[in-house]
Amino acid sequence: MSSPFPNGRPTTPANWPARSWLGLLLLLAFSQLQAQAPADIARLNQQVAPITAVRAGSGFADLAPLAPVVAPARVVGLGECTHGSHEVFQLKHRLLEYLVTQQGFTTLALEVDYGYAEILNEYIQTGAGDSLTVHQAVGFHIWDTTEFWDMVEWLRAYNQQHAAKIRYVGIDMQNPEPNLLRLAHFATQRADTVLQRQVRSLRTAYTAPNQASAAAKQRLVRLSDELVQHLQAVVAPAAMQQHGQVLRQRAELLGQNFAKYNTVRDQAMATNVAWLLQQEPTAKVVVWAHNQHIRRDDDQPRLGQLLAKQLGPAYVAVGFATGHGTASVFDPDGSFRALGLAPPVPNSFETWLDQATPPTYFLQLRSAAVADKWLTTRRKFRQIGETAPNGLNGQFMWYAPLSKAFDALVYLHETSASQPYPAAHPAR
Repeated sequence: MSSPFPNGRPTTPANWPARSWLGLLLLLAFSQLQAQAPADIARLNQQVAPITAVRAGSGFADLAPLAPVVAPARVVGLGECTHGSHEVFQLKHRLLEYLVTQQGFTTLALEVDYGYAEILNEYIQTGAGDSLTVHQAVGFHIWDTTEFWDMVEWLRAYNQQHAAKIRYVGIDMQNPEPNLLRLAHFATQRADTVLQRQVRSLRTAYTAPNQASAAAKQRLVRLSDELVQHLQAVVAPAAMQQHGQVLRQRAELLGQNFAKYNTVRDQAMATNVAWLLQQEPTAKVVVWAHNQHIRRDDDQPRLGQLLAKQLGPAYVAVGFATGHGTASVFDPDGSFRALGLAPPVPNSFETWLDQATPPTYFLQLRSAAVADKWLTTRRKFRQIGETAPNGLNGQFMWYAPLSKAFDALVYLHETSASQPYPAAHPAR
């Protein structure tokens, strides 16, 4: 066939608009993507392991491919791409059931405040506590959902039937009040007037105005240090000493900008997981948090990256992703609603993941080959936290290669918004 262009190639006017060049480049890029996609998707379909059920109590036959990934782990991070996805919560519950009953995991550590988690742990261990107090102890209101409480009740039922109890622990430090309450109760029991005074001083400091000022932070750091030293001097139980450490961590968060705040917070959460492992040398821990915390790549000093440095292959990160549906979020005014998920944006990881045949599947990422370039390069990836993002494009951010961020990934083609617990939703 002869070329339609003189000399066999097109001529380009010098004044051709720049946007025409851009359009041509985009067209070429799209054509290349389309040409590569069939081979990529064929290879992806060979690598994925279908997951046939999301609910706990569905058996474990389809989870067999997970076994070699988690077998060497002492800590497994279970992530989430949003804090409000019904099926993601259900499937994390099912994976928790698998890790506890089939892999011998003993502790659930969550991205919630340590003090609040102690209240829930008592309920899970003994059934003690009235329903209002227990439900206030969730601490993280985006998780005050039917799916979350189904998981809590499963833990409680499991502990009633087994001598070896599963422990529920918080590794976060954003709210000082539950720690102050526990320490005040402990001080009263011990008739420790020094500790009582220290708790009162800290509570006053936390309710004072201008907490973000340098002077206020210095005062809170000093008061927290004095409390920690006193708890060590009187040889308080390890759990009480940890309340002091968490208060010290909370003081360090004050006055930080957004990026530094997240770094300091993740470093503290990693320290708290390390404390758990030190307290219980035989413990195997499931960390339940957002993808952004459990990821193990070195883009930023996150919880997962710090655990990977500390534990090596004994830390395993399992990310979660979804392509379509809705998710629960809080609006700036504090109202709770279902947010429509934007479809996968062009060239995001989800554009590939969404084309696999199974609607829900497990993908082992450790063996990602050079041929899987889409897995081993930076692309956009959905990330939604507690609050609604700014517009549809705000649901995605540039992300490290999935093969570096996670050891494995669970993908769900479509998910729905988590369901608020029937009790009145608390104000944030």
